[in-house]
Amino acid sequence: MDGNVPGKASGPVSTAADTGMEGAGRTWSLQREWSRAFLLMLAALLIGAAVTIVGVRGLMDQVQATSAELHLRLDKVEVLRSALDAHEQLGHQMLSNAPGDRSAFLRQQEEISRLFQETAAILPGETGMRDTIATARQSWQEALTAHGLWGGQVQSLQGNHVDESPALAAASAEVRKRVAEIRHYSLLEMDKGLAHNAELEQLLIIGRIALFVVAVGVTVYFRRRMVKDLMRPVESLHKGVQKLRGGNYNHRIEVFRRDELGELAEAFNGMAAAVHNSHLNLTHRATHDPLTRLANRAALMERLTESFGRGSTRRNRSEGLLFIDIDDFKDVNDSLGHERGDDLLVQLAARLQGCVRTHDLVARVGGDEFAIVVMDDDAGSVTAGVAERIHEALRTPFFLGEDRRTVTASMGAAQRRPGTSDAAELLRQADFAMYLAKHGGKARYQLFDAEGYDHMTYRAALKRDLATAVSGGQLRLEYQPIADLNSGEILGVEALVRWQHPTLGLLAPSEFIPLAEETGDIDAVGCWVLDTASRQAAGWRKSLPRCENVWIAINLSTIQLPNPRNLAAIKGILSDPAAQADKVVLEVTETALAGSTDGGVAALKTLKGTGVRVAIDDFGTGYSSLSSLAVLPADILKIDRSFLGRQASEAQSAAMLEGILGLARMLSLEVIAEGVEEPGQLDLLRALDCRMGQGYLLARPGSAEAIKALLASGARLQPGPAALEEAVDS
Repeated sequence: MDGNVPGKASGPVSTAADTGMEGAGRTWSLQREWSRAFLLMLAALLIGAAVTIVGVRGLMDQVQATSAELHLRLDKVEVLRSALDAHEQLGHQMLSNAPGDRSAFLRQQEEISRLFQETAAILPGETGMRDTIATARQSWQEALTAHGLWGGQVQSLQGNHVDESPALAAASAEVRKRVAEIRHYSLLEMDKGLAHNAELEQLLIIGRIALFVVAVGVTVYFRRRMVKDLMRPVESLHKGVQKLRGGNYNHRIEVFRRDELGELAEAFNGMAAAVHNSHLNLTHRATHDPLTRLANRAALMERLTESFGRGSTRRNRSEGLLFIDIDDFKDVNDSLGHERGDDLLVQLAARLQGCVRTHDLVARVGGDEFAIVVMDDDAGSVTAGVAERIHEALRTPFFLGEDRRTVTASMGAAQRRPGTSDAAELLRQADFAMYLAKHGGKARYQLFDAEGYDHMTYRAALKRDLATAVSGGQLRLEYQPIADLNSGEILGVEALVRWQHPTLGLLAPSEFIPLAEETGDIDAVGCWVLDTASRQAAGWRKSLPRCENVWIAINLSTIQLPNPRNLAAIKGILSDPAAQADKVVLEVTETALAGSTDGGVAALKTLKGTGVRVAIDDFGTGYSSLSSLAVLPADILKIDRSFLGRQASEAQSAAMLEGILGLARMLSLEVIAEGVEEPGQLDLLRALDCRMGQGYLLARPGSAEAIKALLASGARLQPGPAALEEAVDS
């Protein structure tokens, strides 16, 4: 029995104190921290990109500047060298007194002087190249002067001085050598510039490597921070959600930091605690009766189902189930009101709990019904002891306001056995036992009776199958002839319904007609029998010789008569000319008519308007008075077979039969004797002048084909071998 109080959680519930966060506000901001981190990473990337761009750009500018300066120097030197070569050739012509343009020679000197000046201007002074170019110019000028080829000397140069040409060539070669040194210096300058550029490149590479190392370090650092501050809390939160979804409402997640994720973790823990409390409340409400605080039907079934689920480990142990119903509880509600009735239920629940052990379960199944699961009760003695204590506890009156009431209870018990399939079956067995106790006189304890239960389930199965008996074409008709006891002539036949059950075989009317009357299926069964039998008899009368006056007797249940719709259906069948209502006899039992209201008599009178006759079946077994018999719309009395027992020849039986026959003559009623099975019975009926009878001595019931053959043969029914079998064989 669950002692939990609704609204109170019995399991561990995490609060702010459990996580150490009570009264502690947020000390970190995840958004601000990671915003700063990403800003730093962005700044590092921008700085690295800027350094790379500026370094590469400077390096390229340096290379381009060095290359441009070198090309300029080399171009000037090349132009100067070419001019020196041309001027030297022209100087050799002048020395050889060959014709030439002396003015052009002087202009070349001026041009070469200008080239020396321009070349000296573009050469760096710190390398000594300017001094070299100045020395070369001076050597060039001195060589020309020494050979009379400088400036104004040219105009006064006369004669052939070819012998001076070698000296001029040597001097010019020296000048060209000095000019070539300028080219060498330029190449050295270029190498120096390239070396400087290599240094810049190394610095750039070192800078980029340093930035890369910083980026890797920052990445590793923030990855660890991400795993610790983001991934681990998120994973813990995800795990918590999965636990919560799986029904583990006690799970709480760890609060790693006091930031947004920490607040989210605290919110989750609070939500989980609220869900846990709500789950406990809902579970308690779903499994407990709000009035008595006892377990309800759902909790009872859960306990029993759990017990059945442990069957493999509890083979030698079983449970008892006690089903309790308060006798005449409706009288308490009607006389004292429902509020006092509820008080009685609450007090009774307390007494029931006092009659059981701590590990037994007391449940309110519904209304005034209770159930007790008695654990570990192999022989049923513990359950019987609980029932005895309950009877003893109920002897003490209940105080309901100002009233005192003593109540009793009907109790049924069932023991779990190896053949018990499930909890629902055990509950049905205990309920059935309680039903037997209730109908056995109340205030009783009844143990489950398997034989009685099987009979009940058999009847329930038949009731269920009856609904489809007519529509499924499962009904069959047999016919028993009714003969003139003196001549043996067949006057009529009685239709007897049978049920060809799909699994149980052919069932007699005594097995299903009472059930059909309980379920209401008697309307469909009765109408089918009436329509089928009346048409069958009409067909015999039309097709067989000497059968024009054979009538058909059909049993009618008085349950069919009060229903206006069913009465109209019966009247519709009889009104059909094909039924030939004047050849139909409706049989109604005396007992049923005696127990019915005037509606049965009125209905029979209505049906007689169609031309049918009415027979009182089983006459003599009821308690109808002569006055009631006089008002019944009867035409025929059928004497019950009980008046034709083995002692029928005795004077008392003969006197009773004679009295019934005399009464019928006085009321102008025909008489049919049922159950004629022995020759002595037939002799007695003939002696008492009973005209008609039926029974196994005359003919047994047969199928429509057998009866048709019997009628076609024109056989007379006489005592002895069955005429029906003889007619069929012939």
